[in-house]
Amino acid sequence: MAPMYWVGTDGKPFSALLYFLLPMLCLLPGAGTLAEDRGSGFQSHALSRVADGAYYCAKALACFVSGALIALVPLLLAIVFASLVGPWGTPDPNEVFAFGIPISLDTPFRSFFFTQPGMYLLCWSGTAALLCGMWSIAVLAVSLYAKSPVRLFIGSVLAQLLINYMSLSINNMFFMGSSKTLDMFTVLHPLGYDSTSPSMTAIAVLIAVYSVIGILVPIISFKRRCYL
Repeated sequence: MAPMYWVGTDGKPFSALLYFLLPMLCLLPGAGTLAEDRGSGFQSHALSRVADGAYYCAKALACFVSGALIALVPLLLAIVFASLVGPWGTPDPNEVFAFGIPISLDTPFRSFFFTQPGMYLLCWSGTAALLCGMWSIAVLAVSLYAKSPVRLFIGSVLAQLLINYMSLSINNMFFMGSSKTLDMFTVLHPLGYDSTSPSMTAIAVLIAVYSVIGILVPIISFKRRCYL
């Protein structure tokens, strides 16, 4: 069946590699643009002509769209390619087990996979696009305090790795054997990885946290005008 050949359910190494790279790739187009504008002097020039909020909102919108598209385009193309490889139809649970696809009771949008597989693929593609867009905006907000786009990029990646370690450690401390984590590298992957798995709770938490960062950090910065 085509849904089992999609990049999110296919267990090949390049599938895991794509989802691991998405949190990094979505930062490249615009997450460091404020730091670049500040270093070149363009930011001061722009803010002398437009309001702080309008300047930031334009950057945030462009950053969200670019980050979302970096996730959405390859995942939608993967649906097309999967359709060329296998026929469409409702996956048989026995076949899913035989393919070794770890669809568990906790897998987000699980019910769609066995009833409306096309909706399952679209839901995950849309979720990945939303998460990457929100993650890009959160990093953009933090960049108000960053001087170097390179350091911002490296720091953001290291932050995700630290979040993975801390969330797994905390979960294992209170819930023995828990495999839930809040890092983007895992949450974006529909099936997670060997020792971790995504969850709707993690998705909701990340969207809420990134929204707060993307809104509060700029507001605080604009009031103090400490971003110039």
